[in-house]
Amino acid sequence: MPGHNRTYALLAGIILLLMGIILTGCMAASNTLPADEAFALSASALSGSESYEFDGEVSLLDPGGLVGSRAAYEGEVSLHGNLKMRWKTKESNPVTSDSVKSKPISTTAYRPLQLLEYIKAKSAVISYAEQPVPAQPVRLRIQIDENVATERVAAGLREDFKLLLADGELRKGNPDKANQILSDADQRLETALTTLKVKTVCQWTANPNGWFPSQLTEETVLSYTWDGKPFQEKRISETNFLLKAQDGTMIKSNK
Repeated sequence: MPGHNRTYALLAGIILLLMGIILTGCMAASNTLPADEAFALSASALSGSESYEFDGEVSLLDPGGLVGSRAAYEGEVSLHGNLKMRWKTKESNPVTSDSVKSKPISTTAYRPLQLLEYIKAKSAVISYAEQPVPAQPVRLRIQIDENVATERVAAGLREDFKLLLADGELRKGNPDKANQILSDADQRLETALTTLKVKTVCQWTANPNGWFPSQLTEETVLSYTWDGKPFQEKRISETNFLLKAQDGTMIKSNK
């Protein structure tokens, strides 16, 4: 019966197709590394590189959601750890710059690669941001432990204040008055830091062919009380990595 034969052949083809899909899915699942192992491979590819460059930008959003300031940076890591970094530009939104200056949030001491040290110290939960696809960039979601994230930001703000204290221009004219103002500001900062809570979530993108990373993004939300009033601000950064080839040219990983 030709009709039945065609039907059986069609059903057999569908079954084989479904089996192929199921087997492919199982193979993909079995070949997917745990997210923390994938990050470890990628972090090792970065730290094991003889030389690479990076560039990026960090923005601070005020409590109203407006960009209070934005700064671009670039740098190079050579000889497996010799870091050189410089700030390229820094600009403030004229609408919000006054409010930003009145609060202890700045980018002066920000170090984009410092995040890696906290993640490597097992102070983060690492998961896949999306299911990995063969031969496509791998994206990992990294959530820093809240206590560690808070300590990191607090340390950065204290470092910012130390840089401010070292600025001799502030003490010209009336050094005694300037010292009193700085002392009061230090006390207000420390009071605010006792209320500080920070949440930091990152995304790490890497090329599974060699695992060299292409990008690290950070979103940090800061909640604190300043002069008795609650505030919430956000810091967003994006760092791009470029691997230097043996001939000195830069190799950009696919994002």
